[in-house]
Amino acid sequence: MRNILILGLLFSASTLGTAYAKEPMTIQGAIDDAEKALDTGRIGDAITESEKLQHSHGLHKDEQARLEVVIARCKLVLGKYAESEKLLAKRVKASPDDTRLAEWYARALDGNGKADQAFELLADLAKKDALQEGDSYWTLAQLERKKGENDAARAHAKLALEKPIVLQSDELDHEIHKFIDDLSTSKKK
Repeated sequence: MRNILILGLLFSASTLGTAYAKEPMTIQGAIDDAEKALDTGRIGDAITESEKLQHSHGLHKDEQARLEVVIARCKLVLGKYAESEKLLAKRVKASPDDTRLAEWYARALDGNGKADQAFELLADLAKKDALQEGDSYWTLAQLERKKGENDAARAHAKLALEKPIVLQSDELDHEIHKFIDDLSTSKKK
């Protein structure tokens, strides 16, 4: 019974539609929704859902761990890299083989000024073909370019365009294409 939450307390009707406004949802379902919101670029919904879930009492250990990942991912997207890094470091330590956690952790490290650690993690994941988000390939490409690894940077920038990017925009798409063109032009010289 403790897992049942009134949907109206967790989500606004606009988030899920008024058809579900009176139906109860389990904590697991609410965490699933927050994760799906992040995966589909509905950052505002994920933030709202995670903030409400933080006020839930009696979360099981696995529910708390999943919620921490949701919160860390929200912080990552919001540019709160130190907070994201701290939460993800804890989760990576608990699940060192989870490549998704390592991927997000690497981006938090980069955002928090720890480019060498981020590069090492992202490069290792890319070699294993374990990067799932365009954001990660884009971060890796930029780090590689700084290190003078232009061929790898160009290849990873191209992969960034093929994978989902959390905050995709025409501006970012243009920036990545320009990055690739610049690296292609410098290779021809």
